[in-house]
Amino acid sequence: MGNVSFGIPMIDEFTPEGLPRNSFVLLIGEGGTGKSVTIQQIAGAWVKKGEPCIMVAFDDDPESILNNFDHLGYCSKDALNANLLRIIDCFSFRTKTPKKIDDHIDVVSNPRDRQQLTSAIYAAVKGMDGKGAVFIDSITELFTMSEPTSTIEMIKDWRAEICKAKHITAFAAYHLGMRSLDEFVGMLDYVVDGILEFRFDPLFAQQGVLARQVRLRKMKGASHDAFWHYFTIGKKGVVPMNTKNDGAPSLGAQRARAESHRLPK
Repeated sequence: MGNVSFGIPMIDEFTPEGLPRNSFVLLIGEGGTGKSVTIQQIAGAWVKKGEPCIMVAFDDDPESILNNFDHLGYCSKDALNANLLRIIDCFSFRTKTPKKIDDHIDVVSNPRDRQQLTSAIYAAVKGMDGKGAVFIDSITELFTMSEPTSTIEMIKDWRAEICKAKHITAFAAYHLGMRSLDEFVGMLDYVVDGILEFRFDPLFAQQGVLARQVRLRKMKGASHDAFWHYFTIGKKGVVPMNTKNDGAPSLGAQRARAESHRLPK
């Protein structure tokens, strides 16, 4: 089976030996902390090395996803033509006339139908055994479409059938902030193999500074660094905060700025 890497240099440093190919990894955090960008950056890196990728899109339409893919420096047209990128469109059903803009995009007419949704995903991964990845953005939206407990059971089935049986890696984003759903995060914790956690540094946030952090909280079958690391989002995606890539401020500059905004005692 072997191990694979995330494809993002900063995050690959968290687990130098890689992660098992049959892993289901959850990217979790508040809105705006960088989960969707990370998902697309991982997909772009995998496509670049010839690994087929399936994007299961709940939060955005295919055209926007392809534009974001291009914005990160990957050529979506080449990826589609080479059969290295496929989108399962679970968003456009909300419009009156969902359109299929490419043969590599499958529109799910009713993603609330668990059988229809699962069939679309299984059909897309057919023949991918032992290679490639599935990206789900996001399962928060999936939770809003059906009863949460049954949704967790469906995710368990996907992990068993896609990751464990076919050795296809899966990455799924979960957006924190919906109190009625966040109670189920604990149930997801034991279901998934890895958790990549995102947040805004809480101390900086108190002083009006939003400094993004990420850590690999959990990774079954792989030694890993579980400390928080600062990062920013540049033209090519996630980069360490202490680099000056694309003019990103250093961590020292962020701390100085935080001090200048310190609240009076």
